[in-house]
Amino acid sequence: MKKQSFLYGATVLAAASILCKIMSAALKIPLDRLFLHEAGIGAYQSAYSIYNVILAICVTGIPIALSKLIAESDDKEAASLTKSTFVFVTGASSLLGVLLFIFAEPLARFLSGGGEAVAAPGLRVLAIAFPFMGIISSRRGYFQGKSTMTPSGVSQLAESLAKVIMGIGVCALTYKMGTSYGVAGALSGVSIGAVCAALVLEVAFRRAKAEKGQASLSKAWKVFKFSLPVTLGAFAFTAVMLLDTLSVPQILSRIGVAEAERGKLFGYLTRANTIYNLPATIITAFTASAVPALVYTAENKEKLSETATRVIKLVFLVALPCALGMMLFPQELLLLIYSSTAHWQLMVLVGIMVLIMPYIQTTTAMLQTLGRTWVPIWISLGAIVLKFVLNIVFMNRFGVEGAVLATVTAFLIAAIINTVLLLRVTPLKGGARIVIKLVLCALISCGGAKILYSLTGGTLMLLVSVCLAAVMYLVLVIITKCFSKEEFKRG
Repeated sequence: MKKQSFLYGATVLAAASILCKIMSAALKIPLDRLFLHEAGIGAYQSAYSIYNVILAICVTGIPIALSKLIAESDDKEAASLTKSTFVFVTGASSLLGVLLFIFAEPLARFLSGGGEAVAAPGLRVLAIAFPFMGIISSRRGYFQGKSTMTPSGVSQLAESLAKVIMGIGVCALTYKMGTSYGVAGALSGVSIGAVCAALVLEVAFRRAKAEKGQASLSKAWKVFKFSLPVTLGAFAFTAVMLLDTLSVPQILSRIGVAEAERGKLFGYLTRANTIYNLPATIITAFTASAVPALVYTAENKEKLSETATRVIKLVFLVALPCALGMMLFPQELLLLIYSSTAHWQLMVLVGIMVLIMPYIQTTTAMLQTLGRTWVPIWISLGAIVLKFVLNIVFMNRFGVEGAVLATVTAFLIAAIINTVLLLRVTPLKGGARIVIKLVLCALISCGGAKILYSLTGGTLMLLVSVCLAAVMYLVLVIITKCFSKEEFKRG
């Protein structure tokens, strides 16, 4: 099996991740606009949030842990680790799938805040995907451990294509039978996508003619134990989505919001989060390949400081124009994408999240890379607990917007603490000065776009203004020397 360079592999996975998120948005937006609308997309997201937790563990944490262990092992040990992971994950995820299928109805009622079990058929459809998690996690971990990223990237794309095509296609056939059937039809694409990903990976695994190993409980426990901090470190936004899924309808119910309105309000929140997802994914994809460079410079304090500063600059380079665009054009973006400006205030708050959440994920990964494995995880868990408390306080006062305001407040505190900890490990020389420059560049370019758009209005001028803002921003970044030519050459 041919190994790929680190840069090539990181590029393959980053490109696949970005394309998958684009396709995911391509799924949710037409589902929302054409078939499910506010209440239906809310039920879709509530069911998908449950599935997403298992996905984060099986498809993110475990493959990363397995890949690191395989990279340090010989072929015989790698085969045993892979087989153990496959058996353990398949057994555990299959059991969870059975439980989800059996208890779909009461869980769906809980997710709706005590109302109708609209999401129940969708949850049962998602349960079908669970037994395939063992193949996905073990095969991706194996290939990534062998520095062969193409099978993982291809499987992600196959999964997303199937999810989009089948999700929209089946939903188009079932939505007229009722919202719950439409939601189940849309979610069938998720399960079919998981099956396709598993097939692609299994075919690639068999072609690689990998050595066959023996399953071992101790090996499975070794992988799971190693995956725990990795999973929790990358779990922030998934945990936020799950917490909102479990708490927002319940809180809305307790403050007297009717059942039909609860579904719609959660749908508006889902719309804002869908738009958030794309820039956040691009930011983390850009920074993910930069973070491992810290390992190679850890012994040299000066180079470590330069690398850490460059990673932080990358976060804000991409995040600032995205965040300001969402904050300055909330109604225009919602009208363009969803033909509705209802609860546009959510977009403004989600714009702030675009600055905070990717920064949290990046600094958490940086701290873990530099030996502070558990401290940033406890900080994120503390932020999640604080968010839950603030959800109750803020939603009583501000309604559904309070849920996003709670996220912003709790994770802003976490971001400050992460920054203090990072500065204790390594100084970020010139970091604050560069971030201020980037803020000014983003304000000038996005502010100019807002002024230009306000003179004429219209969809065409919105697109022209955004494109001109992007060009102006890049020009200003170069003129103000926020990034040097050497940094661009190093990548």
